[in-house]
Amino acid sequence: LVPIPRVPRVAMASGLSGYGDKEYWDERYVKSGAKTYEWYLKYSDFREKVLGALSLDSKNEDSDVGEKKAALRVLVVGCGNSALSDELSKDGFTNVISIDYSEVVVEQMQKHFPELKFETMDARELKFEPKHFDVVFDKGTLDAILCGSDSARSAGRMLWNVHKVMKPGSKFFVVTYGAPQSRLNYLKNRRFQWDVTHCQLGTRHLYTLTKK
Repeated sequence: LVPIPRVPRVAMASGLSGYGDKEYWDERYVKSGAKTYEWYLKYSDFREKVLGALSLDSKNEDSDVGEKKAALRVLVVGCGNSALSDELSKDGFTNVISIDYSEVVVEQMQKHFPELKFETMDARELKFEPKHFDVVFDKGTLDAILCGSDSARSAGRMLWNVHKVMKPGSKFFVVTYGAPQSRLNYLKNRRFQWDVTHCQLGTRHLYTLTKK
């Protein structure tokens, strides 16, 4: 089970729906300060799955793996105060941009990791050009959206925006507590042109979406 953090008054007023509320997250980040915190899995817990899906693992005999990593355009949606972006950069994915709709945490993370790029942006309304990214990561953002109001529509908007900015052949990695019976109805919507695979990592789930 995931330890439930002490919930500020905004979330207490609406239960878990607070996780889908920007005011809740702003308040949480103000109280927590500029330090990282991992919800769910650390990058090291699913790194081999990512590298395998990208054909960048130990089975790949290509000596230019480092160059290939650096050339990939990577997007982290709903980055929060996770160290994922920094861990990706240290693993060779140096072209990473991370977004969150909380200005508070974006400012904190930019100060904490000045060499990385963070922007204030809502995952449901991405401002990037279509077919721009090779790899996208979501670690808990879909789950948070599904806790909020009008959750099904908001989740659909987020997934559609991610789908739009992905290149053909690109990968979208979704880390979630949601088992297939509660997530595939969103991920396998017929308007999305991607293939979906699933694996369970402890009590968490990793979905890999490959755009056609």
